[in-house]
Formats: sequence, C-alpha cells, structure tokens
Amino acid sequence: MILLLNIVSGASGAGQPADGARIGQPAPDFSLTDTTGKTHSLKTYRGRIAVIGFMSVTCPISNDYNDRIRSIAQDYAKSNVAFLGINSNFDEPVSAVSDHADKYRLTFPMLKDIDNRVADAYGAERTPELFVIDPAGVLRYHGRIDNSRDLRRVKRNDLRGALDEMLAGNPVSVPEARAFGCLIKRSKDAETLKLAEEQTKDFEPKVGRLKPVDFVKFKNAAQGKVLVINFWATWCGPCVAEFPEFVALDAKYRDKGVKFVGITADEPVDLNSKVIPFIKEQKATFEMLLQDTDDPEEMIAVVDKNWQGTLPATFVYDKAGNLVYVRYGIIDRDLLVEAIEKAMK
Repeated sequence: MILLLNIVSGASGAGQPADGARIGQPAPDFSLTDTTGKTHSLKTYRGRIAVIGFMSVTCPISNDYNDRIRSIAQDYAKSNVAFLGINSNFDEPVSAVSDHADKYRLTFPMLKDIDNRVADAYGAERTPELFVIDPAGVLRYHGRIDNSRDLRRVKRNDLRGALDEMLAGNPVSVPEARAFGCLIKRSKDAETLKLAEEQTKDFEPKVGRLKPVDFVKFKNAAQGKVLVINFWATWCGPCVAEFPEFVALDAKYRDKGVKFVGITADEPVDLNSKVIPFIKEQKATFEMLLQDTDDPEEMIAVVDKNWQGTLPATFVYDKAGNLVYVRYGIIDRDLLVEAIEKAMK
C-alpha cells in the first residue's frame, strides 16, 4: 500500500535556521547544566568535534531516534567526538529529562535549556535537530539524523555521513538536511499551547479509508468549499516536517469555507502504532484517511496523471471542484495560502 515512488524534500528552507547558527560561521557559545548538576560550556569542547542534539521527552518522533543517536554517540566516541543532548521544551522539567535519559540509556550529557535561550541562539525549531561543530568551533552540519523515522526506510544517514567526512578532513558535502520532528515548545508559547491542549484534551483521532475508485466522489462531495488534500506518511521525513503547517492553516481557515484532508500512505498495520499517535500528538483535527489500495498507480491515476507518486503531495480544489494548485514536495506556505485565498473568492 505504499504510495511512495520518491520523496521530495524541497529546496525551500532546506535547513538553515532563519535566525541563529550559520554553516561556516562560529557556533554560539553556551553554558548549561546537565541532569546531574554539572555545567557544560561549548568552548570546553574546542579541539574535538561536538554534536549538539535538541531532543524531547515526549515527542514520538524524537523518541524513535533515541536508539539511533545513542548508537551513533557510542560509535563516534572512539574518534573523540563529543555528544551533548539539549532539552528546550518548557513543559519538560529536569527530573523528566533525567528519567528519560535513564530509560533510553542515553549516556551522553543531557542539558536543560531554561527559557529555550540556546535553541533561540541556534535557531533550532524541532526535535530531533542536530548541529555539528568542528574542533575550531565552526558549524559544519545542521539538520536531521537520517531521512526517515522508520528505520526500515532509511536510505541516507546524514549525520554519520557528515561526521565521517569531517573525521577524514574533508568538507561536508551535504551541510544541511531539513530536520523533521515535533516543534520545540518555547516558553513564550506556554499560554497558547496550554489553551490548545485544553481544547484538544479529549481528542481521539479517527482515520477512515479511501479507495481510488471513490476518490472522485469524495472530492465532488466537498464542492461548495475549497478542498485542500495532502498526501503524506509518518515515515516520510518531509511530510512530517511540513505537517504542523497544515494543522495551523486548518485552524485559520476551517470556519471560512475551507476543508483540509490528510490521506496517509502508511501501511494499515502501522495505523494504531504510528499514524494515530502522530495525529494526536500534532493535534490535527481535520479529516484523516488511509489510502486503501495495493497498487499506488490506481490512486495516482484518479488524482493527477502527472503525479509521479512523490510524497508529500498537496492538491487544492476550488469550490467547483477544479484543481487549481499542485505541489509535489514540501509546500511553500506563501504560495499555498495564495492559492487558498484565490480559490475562496
């Protein structure tokens, strides 16, 4: 039931923080306390490669990577590479960070970033999100660990690749790869997040099924509204990276005649273990469907014959059911909003 033929990450915002640390520039220094009370300053790691990983206690995507990052840290400790984990979520206290590190056997220091000052300095947005700093204190890599939270689908080990090139004395060939995961919960957003959690505390996601033969009927049933359909999957890194944008846009437009629908290409066996927990964590209350077909070409044929099966893929239909916007790969938010606004008229 895999719809994927190719995953497109998109060139827009490929990983450089909008504000913060820059590739090829000195990494911001910091001094933070770990879960044992010991203080760590970045400058004390000069002379060796340092990996800074922004992590979370509760984010399911970050937790999917705990074993991998522990293994990477252990493997590269032999080459004197230092690993530092940083927790910047305002709602995850030091005690929770400590218990989490013990549970997942994370042997590298876990630091607590009060008021997310270090996350702000680096421009970190998600968990997990990695920054690799060379022995001179210069940022050489920023982004993801690899291309998929699903270990079965990993085809590119970005973090390992960057470390191997640095240890060999070579430039990092791919210095940026968009991080995907849960948004860091900053202290300035505490009240907004608290309100959102209150509004969705009893939310239990329901995922229907959609056969290719029923797609046109489903699409036509939405006539009278602008319809935005996003094809995605939990194992698709770019899909996960852009997902919060759809949650935010749904909240903005749901009462303005716009219907958002997510159609996942996940396997049915992963529905309860991966899809529903992810939807719940993201607080995505718009309609969710599982594509019900063993042949991805069947869905492609009824949606858009020019579509090569890339994920993510986003389609916008106007009130008359006409396709007015298509995006293969990560959305350009401004262009999507422009298409929605135009279709609403």
